[in-house]
Amino acid sequence: MSTSAAPADLSRYAWADYLDCMEGLPEPMVLHSPAKARGGPSLGWGLLATAAVTAAAIWISELPFAPFTLKGNRHPVESVMTAIILGMIAANLLPLPKLLQPGLRFTTKKLLPLAIILLGARLDFLAVVRVGGEALWMSVATIVFGLSLFLLCIRLGWVSRNLGLLLGVGTSICGATAVVAAAPVIDADEKDVTFSVATVTICGLLAMFVMPAVAQVLHLSDRAFGVWAGLSIHAMPQVVAAGFAYSQPAGDTATIVKLARVCLLAPVLLVVGWQVARAGRTTPGRRVRLLNVFPLFVLGFLAMALLRTTSLLPDLTVRLSPTAALGAGAHDVSLAHLCETVSKFLIVGAMAAVGLETRFSALKKTGLRPLLLGVTASVVLAAAILVAIKAMRM
Repeated sequence: MSTSAAPADLSRYAWADYLDCMEGLPEPMVLHSPAKARGGPSLGWGLLATAAVTAAAIWISELPFAPFTLKGNRHPVESVMTAIILGMIAANLLPLPKLLQPGLRFTTKKLLPLAIILLGARLDFLAVVRVGGEALWMSVATIVFGLSLFLLCIRLGWVSRNLGLLLGVGTSICGATAVVAAAPVIDADEKDVTFSVATVTICGLLAMFVMPAVAQVLHLSDRAFGVWAGLSIHAMPQVVAAGFAYSQPAGDTATIVKLARVCLLAPVLLVVGWQVARAGRTTPGRRVRLLNVFPLFVLGFLAMALLRTTSLLPDLTVRLSPTAALGAGAHDVSLAHLCETVSKFLIVGAMAAVGLETRFSALKKTGLRPLLLGVTASVVLAAAILVAIKAMRM
């Protein structure tokens, strides 16, 4: 590769490739260009652009959106999707300089894995156990059914492998968050990540509005709708918004059932990573080592979840002097909540960086078929779950 061609080729590298260094693999050769060795563009400008898009996305996603902001205290419009949209608008309408690239790559290479690790702090496995095995086995059945639909689509050649896996994981587990976590496991590129996040977000938003109305017509009980929403709607904010819009008991049930699905994210990533590694073997008889199946941040994700479950992420009380800028007195700090907040900000930032590197021309090549497949699979999945709920007479 010539030195002069390196800057022009930066956007051709998949963002997930930058995470290979976590598995002991060398970084892409383009990062070792002579320009970098001579002290080329710093990370600052790219990080500043990412932070600006992130702050705007979080602000927009928290604007009043009645009636959902009135119940459940969770907003149905994800800042992850907003960040991608804002980043793409900026990337395609503004002449962004190439000096942003190092900061954008650093965000997806270093900060995204950290965000996924911290995301584990929001999971409490005991909460799922307290609900009972019903929510867990129904979540397992939902994930198996959802992934099977997309594996069939991949086998029939209707969608590419990586895009189909991202759509399957996002539809079956927890929307955009699952897509973000699965992308580095299968080495997905920017356009597949962007398209998958957009698809599962659109499907989740539609379900959030349509399902409560359908439930009213069918006279579903609070528990039945809570289970239906928790198993069918993709993202946690959308689940909570739809559940509490129906009733308080429905919202409580939907939240716990959704939590059971989220707890299965790490095991699903393990299985997907193992299968992708086996499918990619080219040497007969070569063994696939477990630690090389997926990035090590998945283990960090599980470790944080175990710390939360075992109450080893305590609530702290910080006492400040009268001269402190934050104000004197005692301040309660929850480490679990702090980790979740930082994780949310970093994930939104990573998606802002992905948006800033995405061109509309790349998405046009994907076509409408994957979007139609995503919508169709979501409808089929929701219908199958509803039939099962009615059969169980909840």
